[in-house]
Amino acid sequence: MAPVGVFLAVILALGLLERMVPLDFLVPGARLGLSNVVVLTAVYLFRFRVTLLLVILKCALTSVLAGGPASLIYSASGSLLSLAAMWALVRRLGERIGPVGVSAVGAACHGTGQVLAACLVLENMGMFIYLPPLLLVSLISGVLVGAIVQRIVPRLRVLDREWFRR
Repeated sequence: MAPVGVFLAVILALGLLERMVPLDFLVPGARLGLSNVVVLTAVYLFRFRVTLLLVILKCALTSVLAGGPASLIYSASGSLLSLAAMWALVRRLGERIGPVGVSAVGAACHGTGQVLAACLVLENMGMFIYLPPLLLVSLISGVLVGAIVQRIVPRLRVLDREWFRR
C-alpha cells in the first residue's frame, strides 16, 4: 500500500499545482495534465484495480480540495474513459504503441469524456464546439506526459519489483 499512498499524494499535489496554471484562455477547462504522469505510470506498474482506485480517489479528493460536485462529474467522466482506453491499449498493443501514443489517446479520451458529460449535464449538444480545440490541447499535453512517463517507468521498475507486481 505504501507505493499507492505515494502515488496518490503526488497525484493530488500535481493536480492542485496544475490548477494554478490556468489554460482557460486556450479552451475552457484545459489543464496541463501533470497528474496524468502519475496515472499513466500506474497503468504500466500496477494492477487495474489499484490504478482504478487511484483514479477514483484522484477525482474525489481533487473535487473536495479544489472543485465541487460539477468538477467531480467532469473529472470522473474524462478520467474513467481515459483509463479504460489507456489500459486497453497497453494490454493489447504493449510496446508497439508506447507511453507517448497511449498518453495521447488517453488525453483525447479524457477531453471527449468531459465534453460528453457537459452535453449531458447541461442538456446542450452545442458543447461539442469545444471538442476540437480541447483535443488539440489534450494531444499536445498527452504527448508531453507520455514522453515523461517513457523515461520514468523503466527507472521505477528497477527500484523494487515487489512494489509494482501486476
